[in-house]
Amino acid sequence: MSNKNLYTFLKQTLKREFSRMVSRPIYLVGTFGVMLFCFMFFGTLLENGMPDKMPIGIVDLDQSWVSRTLVRNLDATQQAKVVMHLGSYTEARREMQKGNIYAFLVIRKNFESDAVAGRKPTITFYVNDGYLVAGSLLMKDITYLSELGSGALKQAILRKKGVAEDRIMAEVQPIYVDAHMLGNPWTNYGIYLSNILLPGVMQLMIIMMTVFVIGVELKEKTSHEWLKTANNNMFVALTGKLLPYTLIFGLLGLFSNVLLYRYLHFPMNSSIGWMFLATILFVVAYQAIGIFIIGIIPVLRDGVALAAFYGLLGFTFAGFTFPIEQMVNNIQIFSFLFPIRYYFKIYANQALMGAPIQYSIVYFIAMIVFLALPFFVFMRLKSAAIKQNYPIK
Repeated sequence: MSNKNLYTFLKQTLKREFSRMVSRPIYLVGTFGVMLFCFMFFGTLLENGMPDKMPIGIVDLDQSWVSRTLVRNLDATQQAKVVMHLGSYTEARREMQKGNIYAFLVIRKNFESDAVAGRKPTITFYVNDGYLVAGSLLMKDITYLSELGSGALKQAILRKKGVAEDRIMAEVQPIYVDAHMLGNPWTNYGIYLSNILLPGVMQLMIIMMTVFVIGVELKEKTSHEWLKTANNNMFVALTGKLLPYTLIFGLLGLFSNVLLYRYLHFPMNSSIGWMFLATILFVVAYQAIGIFIIGIIPVLRDGVALAAFYGLLGFTFAGFTFPIEQMVNNIQIFSFLFPIRYYFKIYANQALMGAPIQYSIVYFIAMIVFLALPFFVFMRLKSAAIKQNYPIK
């Protein structure tokens, strides 16, 4: 077949697919709808980086200047806001159960006198860890402030005893920790989550839409017409069918990069062009996996179910929530089967760390390897399209 004829049949297949795309709302929802919603959702949900001024309660049974100073300092922290002064533990627990506060602090009687006398007074705080993010952030702030208050009180006592200032600091803080958080020094949850949740949702939609647009031809027994427009050339048929979705998801992926790195000013310590390339390879790699799945199981419902299962596992094996290295050795092997893992590695190397590109070349190559998968199922998929032996039940 000449190149001119190939172009003609490819053009016919593309025209047919565009007409099918506008025939059902599911095509619009599965491509533009879901991703545009995610752009708006993740772009605004974590606009401030992390939650702040979360409501807490105080049970101050001492009512001394020390306890009031502690409460004022706690209210001045970034994450906590004192919204209730309660009279007892029971009352505070009731408010937490209602969801009005995420944590409460109990300052016992004789707190000031015990502190001055060196009797190690106790501060008790209760955090609702049912809200994971809120609970962990409040726990960190309250713990830090308690230790800071203890140090300040010890410093004041030593100063009154006439201890030299240099010795006071050595007693209060013998070891000074100088910590630097690389990649995300602002501890911005948007930087942590959006850069992987958006690609995660996209890979799920890419693989499911790929399986759907091919599987629906088999289910509705229109595969003969599909192959006819491509002159029974399976390569042309698949290219013409999937090229519109490659362009759509590719543009959506590039838009997400511009949104995150240019508009939302997320860290980009390398050339954004490498992330553009990674995004395009990411899209075509998941399309190749979708072809492979529907080729192995040429039944729409089973193919979509397997694609959804595989796509959801990608969130786990991306390695951004739980380190792959800490998984059981037999489980770690499965992380190599997900392109999103390599995309996340490229993002960490290029966007966050600004590492030289040679450290990411292997991950680009790994995503290219997935493009070979469709060739293993070409004949099986073509046979299913010709025989149209889709199960009735």
